[in-house]
Amino acid sequence: MTAEEWAERKDILPLAVMFDNTPNAIPHHGIGEADLVYEALVEGGITRLMAVFWRRDPGLIMPVRSARTPFVIWVDELGALYSHAGSATTTNEANAAGQIIEWGIRDLDAFKPGSNVAYYRDSSRYAPYNLATTAERLRVAAIALGYAGPPSVEPWRFRNPSDPQQGVPAGGIQVDFSGRMYGWQLIQWKWDEARKAYGRFQFGGPFVDGNTGQQLFFSTVIVMRVNAAVVDSSGHVLLEQFGEGPATVFTGGRAIEGTWRKADRKARTRFYDASGNEIAFERGPIFIEVIPQQGTFIFTANPGDLPDLPKYIPPPPPAPGEDEEPTPEPAPEPTATPTPPPTTSAPTPAPSTPPAATPTASAIAEQTSAATPAVPASP
Repeated sequence: MTAEEWAERKDILPLAVMFDNTPNAIPHHGIGEADLVYEALVEGGITRLMAVFWRRDPGLIMPVRSARTPFVIWVDELGALYSHAGSATTTNEANAAGQIIEWGIRDLDAFKPGSNVAYYRDSSRYAPYNLATTAERLRVAAIALGYAGPPSVEPWRFRNPSDPQQGVPAGGIQVDFSGRMYGWQLIQWKWDEARKAYGRFQFGGPFVDGNTGQQLFFSTVIVMRVNAAVVDSSGHVLLEQFGEGPATVFTGGRAIEGTWRKADRKARTRFYDASGNEIAFERGPIFIEVIPQQGTFIFTANPGDLPDLPKYIPPPPPAPGEDEEPTPEPAPEPTATPTPPPTTSAPTPAPSTPPAATPTASAIAEQTSAATPAVPASP
């Protein structure tokens, strides 16, 4: 932020919003205004996004989806308001509903009295991909619930223009969450020299914001590798988010190999180069791809050297009543159930099979072809 922006927003809390990331959910509305976005696996071999807004507040935000434990941990790290539509409720460590209460998260649940008034269904789309809100509505609800600043989040480092750049040229990035080249799990980023940012590609083409019709661009893309495990028959995925592990920071069109570290749930996840110095990012929005150890990624010096993404054909809409969530209305609050934190340890060797559950039939329908595997980039 500029000094003027900081003076205006220094007492405003960051706002974190959960987004669906299946083909039926696109285009997303509002993510183009985000300062920070996390992407990680959830059930069924698909990913979910959490966008964090602070510098700018978007108008329409859609589609809002439910909370999962790894994202609740990041919300706690940021001390943010948390917008979501329900939560995973389990008797194990994936009990996001209980953790939100237990950890004192500033909760803006679409199905909870007090915050549900901030949400509505958009008639131009079908459920559950039409739950909508705005930053203004969410912040009004937060005030009514007594959620107030100032924020507690600790800053990352950013590079001054006079500082030398680190790393090696990296114009193209490809992330494969499963390591199996499924079309719906492949993400590409291509450096745009004029914009000084990476453009996102998914589902066969540019990834656009529904509010503007413009492709999403981020100044920094981080690929953070973690241990992951499916912990129940529902397919809930937990990530080993404490301790440290490998990370590659793509910033300013260059790749810096390093390490992520996070001491505990409240600590800020930080990124260090091979010499142990905290990496300074280019100023601008940041996107964090959190992939399991058996996931793969490559990067190339030139964006044109990336393999082609699989051709994408949209799946048909679900049948009436299929995969729908209830319309938000007052509901009893879930009971807080104490849950032990994930084990803290350094990464272990990758398992032979992916942590995500077998893709659902609808997910399989999204895959039309597989890209030709590329050789991973050397560290």
